[in-house]
Amino acid sequence: AASAAQKVEWVQTARFKDDSVDLLKEMPAFEMQPLELSKDEADKALIVDTSSTFQEILGFGGAFTEASAINWRKLSKADKDEVIRLYFASPEEGGLGYTLGRVPMNSCDFSPASYDFASDVDMQLTNFDSSVGHDVESGMIPMILQAQALAKARGYALKVYASPWSPPAWMKEPVWGQQSMLLSSSPNGLMQSMQRPWAKYFSKFISAYRGHGIDLWGVTVQNEPEAAVGWEACLWTPEYMATFVRDHLGPVLEAEQPGVKIIGFDHNKDHVVNFAKAAYSDPQAAKYFYGMGVHWYGGLNAENLDETHNMDPSKVILATEACNCGGVVFKGHTFREGKLSKGDFVSAWWSRAESLGLDILVDLQWWAVGWTDWNLILNIEGGPNHLKNLCDANIIADHELQVGDEPLILQASYYYMGHFSRYLPPGSKRVGLRNTVEAAAPPLAAGDVKDEQALLFAPCDGNAAQKWQYNAVTHSVRVRMTDEAESSDGYGHGGECMDFTVMWGWMPKLQVMKCAGRYPVPKDGGLSSQFDIVSVAGGSQIVYRKDGKCVTAVPTSGDAVGLDKGLKVIAAQLQPCLAAGEASQTFSTANYDAQGFPDNFPIRTLPSAPGGGELCLQPQIARTPHFSAVAFQAPDEVVSLVVINVGDHAVDFNLLDQQAQAGARHLSMPPHAIHTYRWSPGKHPTMVGADALPAALKPAALKATSNKVDRAALQQILATEGTASLEAALKANGPEPERLLKPDGSAKQLMLATMGMRNIGPTMTTADVALNSANGKPHGTESAPLGLYAMMGLVAMIPGLVMVGIGVVSIRSGKGALVVQADEGVYEREDGEYEAFEQFESQRA
Repeated sequence: AASAAQKVEWVQTARFKDDSVDLLKEMPAFEMQPLELSKDEADKALIVDTSSTFQEILGFGGAFTEASAINWRKLSKADKDEVIRLYFASPEEGGLGYTLGRVPMNSCDFSPASYDFASDVDMQLTNFDSSVGHDVESGMIPMILQAQALAKARGYALKVYASPWSPPAWMKEPVWGQQSMLLSSSPNGLMQSMQRPWAKYFSKFISAYRGHGIDLWGVTVQNEPEAAVGWEACLWTPEYMATFVRDHLGPVLEAEQPGVKIIGFDHNKDHVVNFAKAAYSDPQAAKYFYGMGVHWYGGLNAENLDETHNMDPSKVILATEACNCGGVVFKGHTFREGKLSKGDFVSAWWSRAESLGLDILVDLQWWAVGWTDWNLILNIEGGPNHLKNLCDANIIADHELQVGDEPLILQASYYYMGHFSRYLPPGSKRVGLRNTVEAAAPPLAAGDVKDEQALLFAPCDGNAAQKWQYNAVTHSVRVRMTDEAESSDGYGHGGECMDFTVMWGWMPKLQVMKCAGRYPVPKDGGLSSQFDIVSVAGGSQIVYRKDGKCVTAVPTSGDAVGLDKGLKVIAAQLQPCLAAGEASQTFSTANYDAQGFPDNFPIRTLPSAPGGGELCLQPQIARTPHFSAVAFQAPDEVVSLVVINVGDHAVDFNLLDQQAQAGARHLSMPPHAIHTYRWSPGKHPTMVGADALPAALKPAALKATSNKVDRAALQQILATEGTASLEAALKANGPEPERLLKPDGSAKQLMLATMGMRNIGPTMTTADVALNSANGKPHGTESAPLGLYAMMGLVAMIPGLVMVGIGVVSIRSGKGALVVQADEGVYEREDGEYEAFEQFESQRA
C-alpha cells in the first residue's frame, strides 16, 4: 500500500537583492509524495528520521531587564499590551509563543544605576528588602506578571530564572582597596566567608518574588563568571563555582526552595567544558546542577556543546543570553556615535538577524533545550545602560517617533526568532536529520567581508579575507576581490578598505569600510582609509597617513573587535610608531614564496610578535555553515524542519521523511533566508490504515481494562489534542490509570495504555507463545502468527505510534489475545472473538 500524500505548510523570512523582504510569510503549501531518492538526489537532501529522538525543548524567551521594563513602562497601555502579545501570545494570535524569561538579580549594565536588596553588611540578611521594591517600581515585576498571565491563559507556565551580575559590594573581595559591584577580584570575586550569606540571598530573592506571584523556575550561579568588564561583575573559577553550589547554594535551595533549578556557567561556549567538568566530576556537586547555561558571544563552538552533553547526558544545556551590540541598526537608520542617521542599512540590519538565527539553530543541533534572547525591548539608542554598552533588541521602542510613525519597531531578528519559538513548543523533541547538502562550513570568501567588521589577527589559513591589495596612488589597503564580490557591502564601490573610526561608547578601532567616495585624494592624507606601507628591517610597517601612527598587533579583550569582553584576541590597533623592526608593528607582506605584494599578499605577523606569530590580518568574521537545518517533533506529533541559508546563492535540495518514505524534490531556498516546514507524520507504505480494520479492532470496540478510564474518550483526546493532554487525562483519573504511564510516561506508553495494553513482562521472541493476561504466565495453547502487517494495521489507527515488534494470536476459550512487543516490554490486550482476527488475516491474504 502506498502512503498518502502529506501536506507541508511553510513560512519564509528572506531578504532579496532589491532589499525587499518577506517576514514570517505564509507560503503556498505543497505535498510530499511517495519518494525514493536516487543516489545523486540523496547527496543533496535533507532526510528527516522521526524514529531517532534527542533532547526535549524547554522553551524560548527573553530577559526582563530593568532597561526593558523602563522602555515598556513608558509606552501607552495599548502598546504595553502589544509588546506582551508580540512575545508571549500563541502563534495563532500573532505572538512568538515565549515560555522562558530571565531576570537579573540585583542590577546589571542594563540598569540606570547599581542597586541590590541588602546594601549594608548584614550576615543574617535581616534587612533584606523582601518587597524587592526596586523591581516593582521599575516595572520589571509588573511586566513579568502580565507575560506570565498570557502564557498561563494558553496553557503554559512561564519559566523565569534569575541571574546575578554581582553580589552586594560588602560580600566581595576588595579591588585596589575598594569593594564595589562594578569591580571583581581575580580569580574569585566572592569572599570565602560570604558563601553562605550569598546562598541565603538567592533564597530570599526567590521568596520575595514568590510573594508577588512569581515562582522562579531556576537560577544561574553567576552571569559571565569569566568577565570583569566595567559593569556589575563577579569572577569565579570553575572549581570555586562547583564547591559553592555543593556546600552552600545547593543545600540552601534544596532545603528552602525545593524544585528550583540551578544552572552553572552562564557564559560563552568556548569555555563551557571547563565549568562542566568541575561541576559534574564531583557527584556531591553534580547532584545540584540542572545543567549549564551558555552565551553566544564567543562563537558557535558546537564541539564544546557536544562534549559538555556527553559528560553527563542527564544534564541540560540552555542558551541564556545573546544580542548584537554596538548600537542599534534599523532597516533605514542607525543610531551610532550618539546620533540617528538615515541611510541604507538593510544588509547590516539583516546580518544581525541571520547571526542570531544561525546561533539558535546550531545550539539546538547540539543539545540546547531552549534559547533566551537578551533585552526584550530597548530604546532607539540601545539602552538605557549605565555604562554605555548599547545593544540591539528584537523590539525597539521609538517613544518620540524619531525613526518612523509607530512606537514599536520589530527588528529582523524578531522574525528569525519566530521560526523557532512559534513552531517548537515545549515538549518538542529533536529528531534525526541528515544534511547532505552542505556537510561543513565553507571557507571564508571575499563576499563575507562587510562594512564595519573590525580587524584582528587570526591563524593564517589562506582564506580570501586574508588576501590584500595595496594602491600606492590612493594609499588604500583593500581586501582583494571585494570589488567583485556580489554580496560584499563594498561591491561596485571599489571594494572594502582598511579604515579607522572611533565609535560612540567604544574604543577606537581599525575596520573595513567601503572604499567609495575617497577620490580625489587630499594632499594632507586626511581620509580615514589612507595608509602607507613602508619597508623596515624584518618586514613592513603600515602607517596611518592622518596622524603617523602604526598598525599594531595588540593582545586585548574581545570587545575591541565586537566580541565579548571575556575573550582574548590579537586586535589590529593604531599606536605610536616604535623603533623600526619592533615585532608588534612589523609584518610580512609577501606570500611564503616572497611574492604577492602589492596585488595579492597577506599581512602576517612575525614569529616574535604577540600571539606567537604566523597570524594574518583579516576582518572579524565567524566561519559558519551557510546552509543548515534542524528538525523537531512536537507533542501533537507535527514535524517542524527549520532551514537557514546565510549564503549569497540560492540552494536547491530534496526533502525526505524517512519513516513515511515520502518527500519532495527540487525545493529551492533563496539566499539570506530562513524557512520552517511543518507536516504531520505519515506512515510507512507497509502500514494499514484504520479504515481497513475489522470492526472488532476499531477504537470504539476497545474495552477498558482499568478503573475510571473511558477508552473512547482517551482515544479522542489522543487523536485531537496529542499526548500531553492524554497524560493529563490519565493522571486525573486516579492511581490505576496513572500507573499506565509507567515506566517512563513516553508517547508510546501513553498510546499503548489507550489501546488497553498492559505491561506483562520483559522482551519476547517469535518462538514465545502468548502470555496469559490473568497471571502473566506462559501457557501451552496453540498460537498462530498475527503477522507484521496486521500488527501495524492495529497500530496505524493510533496516530503517531511507531513500534517494531511481533504479534501473535492466542487461542484460549475462544477469545483472541493480542500481544505486542515494544521497547519497554511486552503488552497484551484481550478483546474480541478469535474469528475477528481470523477474518482479518483472511482479508490480508
